Amino acid sequence: MAADVPEHAAGMRDYWDARARENAVWYVDTSTAYDHPDMGRFLSDGRQIVATALGEPQAQPAGHELAVEIGSGLGRICLALRKHFHHVIGVDISSEMVERARRLVDDEHIDFVVGDGTTLSPLEDGCADFVISFTVLQHLPRRDLIGLYLGEAARVLRPGGVLAVQWNSDAHPVRYRIRTFQRRVLARLGLAHRDDRRLAPQFVGTPAPVSYVRGELEASGLRVVSVRGEGTLFTWIWARRP
Repeated sequence: MAADVPEHAAGMRDYWDARARENAVWYVDTSTAYDHPDMGRFLSDGRQIVATALGEPQAQPAGHELAVEIGSGLGRICLALRKHFHHVIGVDISSEMVERARRLVDDEHIDFVVGDGTTLSPLEDGCADFVISFTVLQHLPRRDLIGLYLGEAARVLRPGGVLAVQWNSDAHPVRYRIRTFQRRVLARLGLAHRDDRRLAPQFVGTPAPVSYVRGELEASGLRVVSVRGEGTLFTWIWARRP
């Protein structure tokens, strides 16, 4: 059963449930072909993402019992994490995505949970050795929602645990919003695909500067150990629970 969601998260669940029914693979990774996605490459990319997240020399988790993914989609990252951790839990707001992930990933040590769009409930405090999120926070329509998830990630990390997060820290957020507005106008005028669901706020999301993400993590008791790609769509940050 899907978890109850706050009012502000209901739109996100509806959006991602609909996208999962339309074409789950493509909306998880729009670099794939819409009609005939290469599932081999799709899963291989999941392994590469985990290699990046675990490859930061300064950010190795002390333990390897439990890894958690925020926004697990179809579970390709959870599947890749399983090679490094005894147990993996993927949390996603979309019950449709979770159902498809359970069909795609057949491993008794990997669980998928439908979340509420704000917290990592029902995960307990200090239970995880590693938390990861990739191409998820960049889709959240409000910056404070990014902060809520960062706080939750910090909550579930045990001492020595590590958080690895990718998000959009576009150094020019006004320019980013102007480009999005232009695409929406072109769609209304029939000069772009009118039904492009990537123009929805739940996909476009909002950028957040590194200073904001760093501040949220430090306020939650984590120590930032590395940042890569500042000012870009694919910014990474690593932080440790002392």
